[in-house]
Amino acid sequence: MKDNLPKVRTADHNLIEVRNIYCVGRNFIPHAEELNNPIPDKPIIFQKSISALTTSSEITIPANTDIQHELEVVVLIQSDGYKIKIKNAMNHVGGYGLGLDLTDRKMQDELKSKGLPWFLSKNFRNSAIVSDFNHWNDSKWNSVFWLEKNQVIVQEGKISDMIFSVEILIEFLSHRIPLIAGDILFTGTPEGVGPIEKGDELKIGLGDNILKVVKIKY
Repeated sequence: MKDNLPKVRTADHNLIEVRNIYCVGRNFIPHAEELNNPIPDKPIIFQKSISALTTSSEITIPANTDIQHELEVVVLIQSDGYKIKIKNAMNHVGGYGLGLDLTDRKMQDELKSKGLPWFLSKNFRNSAIVSDFNHWNDSKWNSVFWLEKNQVIVQEGKISDMIFSVEILIEFLSHRIPLIAGDILFTGTPEGVGPIEKGDELKIGLGDNILKVVKIKY
């Protein structure tokens, strides 16, 4: 049987199959507050289907829905690990990128109000957008990361403002389930989430560098 798993490149340009997409909710205090959610005392983890992943520069989104952008730092896992100690967490990272966790907000709110899982609100074609992955560089990745929609900055954040650092997230998640080479971790969104629609142009960047441009097709 032919393996059709999507592939991305590590920061060292090695091609790797994507195995799982893990996401972190409410990892920035202002974002939790803007959605009237409590501040977590431990990481909130959910998943996206690997069929939601895209590296394309042009995408379509579902019609007649309230699709919203969530800008995030994305971490690529390059080696297997279980019960990883925080001091060893970075040894398992194959690169850092930026991504968009697209969310059907109306559906999510309806599901949450009924106490139901909100998997479907986070999973649809093209709902997990990722840039290329790069090596860590202090002067670069300690800069502000941002999302520009139609030439207006709508989201900004810094890794240092995360409630739970990348190292803590890797340690926490790997103590519950083994991490596999090719896993991707969306680390949470800062405040400023909002709607997107057909015709929008989205740019995601870090400091002065644009990492990806995405156009929402009609």
